[in-house]
Amino acid sequence: MCASFALGQKRAKAFPTEVVIGRDSFIDVGPPFNYYDLTFLHSFGEETDVERVSLTPPSDSCYPHAEIRVSQEVLKASLSSLLQDINPCSIPEKKLMSELKRHKEGAVFSGMNVVLQVQCSGKLRVIHTDILDRDIFDEHSKTPQYTSWTKTLFDKLDKATGDKPWDELIFAVGDNASAPSPTPQLPVLKSIADGQYDEIFGGAPDRPSALYRMAQAVPRHPLIELATSDPVRPTVYVEPIYPPIAKAARVQGIIDFHLKIGGDGSVEGTTIDSGPRLLWQAARDAIAKWRFSSSDSGKVVRGSIRFGMNCVSDTK
Repeated sequence: MCASFALGQKRAKAFPTEVVIGRDSFIDVGPPFNYYDLTFLHSFGEETDVERVSLTPPSDSCYPHAEIRVSQEVLKASLSSLLQDINPCSIPEKKLMSELKRHKEGAVFSGMNVVLQVQCSGKLRVIHTDILDRDIFDEHSKTPQYTSWTKTLFDKLDKATGDKPWDELIFAVGDNASAPSPTPQLPVLKSIADGQYDEIFGGAPDRPSALYRMAQAVPRHPLIELATSDPVRPTVYVEPIYPPIAKAARVQGIIDFHLKIGGDGSVEGTTIDSGPRLLWQAARDAIAKWRFSSSDSGKVVRGSIRFGMNCVSDTK
């Protein structure tokens, strides 16, 4: 009996010390419609190092800029505890395949396609265990064992990193970004840039390496310029702010106006003569802040302001 027990212990698969998890969180509201993250778990005794890289595709085809976020945490829990004492190397493949068949049981509008990579007895094992929308939003979803295990794991990791998919604006309405996403020179980012983890997201519409390159580009912004101003130009020029609703509606064009210069060089009154109405108020607000030379007091100035979306397609 002792020999039989010893043989069983020998055949038991060793618990891994490292796990790589790729998640494609998809939703039918966007863009973006997909949010990606890679989570790296490294065991250090009774602690687990968690490193996550989140990659968000562009939300606006006019300004195709991806975003990268990196977070690192050390959890006061062993890897086996974090994985609920379930060894990924011991999960039956047949059971996993059975759970994946749930995709055929009705429409799926959102969810998470999950891939785990783990070394088992010197060989790489790839585990697919997907989370469906009903597992996330339905209290009585009857989620099967290993799908529930994956969901519980992500609940812990999302809380630890403070980074959860879908907790973002569907599309940006401001001009907050003026430089590439901050991407510190970490070894994992170089691996992503080199395409090492592209295979994990084989069925997804985006690749991490492509999103990484996209995040390095300087974001584009709308172009606004004072095209004409006759007979004089302002000595103090304040540029109009592109209205968010006009950006969202892809409204662009030329605003023609005329104004009268006051005694101290301020603008006494402005009249918009023509141009897209969604841009009128932005032009008025900016013109009111302009200043001219006091020696030009009483003059009527006629001019035009050009609003351009500056989309990528405009320059191709």
